[in-house]
Amino acid sequence: MEQIPSYQKNSNAQVVAIKDPVEKIYRLSIFVLMLLLLSLSLLSCSNKKKEPAGSASQANIEASINTDGAMASAQNHEIVPNKKVCMVNDTFMGIDQIPIDVNGITYYGCCKDCVEKLQKNLDNARFGSNPLSDDKVDKASAVIVQDKSSGSVFYFASKEDAQTFINKNKV
Repeated sequence: MEQIPSYQKNSNAQVVAIKDPVEKIYRLSIFVLMLLLLSLSLLSCSNKKKEPAGSASQANIEASINTDGAMASAQNHEIVPNKKVCMVNDTFMGIDQIPIDVNGITYYGCCKDCVEKLQKNLDNARFGSNPLSDDKVDKASAVIVQDKSSGSVFYFASKEDAQTFINKNKV
């Protein structure tokens, strides 16, 4: 029986390289930073309703009184000022929004991303649809009605259409 020299016995041995721990920390830091930036960008233009100082939303609730003097119901919808609506998120925000001039016409948005979307009309952001007729409505000149339960808004070409919608949707 022939003996194998010791230098030939471990010819299949693998070399394990140990990575520099500083490089691992650097990569982890970059990953965390990117994750943080992504989170901030997603949260910067949220659809959450901004509450104004005080309890303005409580004061806006109008109750109708029936002939017995008992409360019949509260209106779910009301006409709101255009400057308090983010026209990209289609949400009543309760406070004045950022005025955005587009060729002499003023639109409103809640953040820097909204400015770009309205100026470039990305996703047709400057126009809404009248829920009564599906007609296209320019948001800058629209009469805007808020759904108080959700904060979402509807756009109308006239005050008459807006009032018709409100009357149709009373509780």
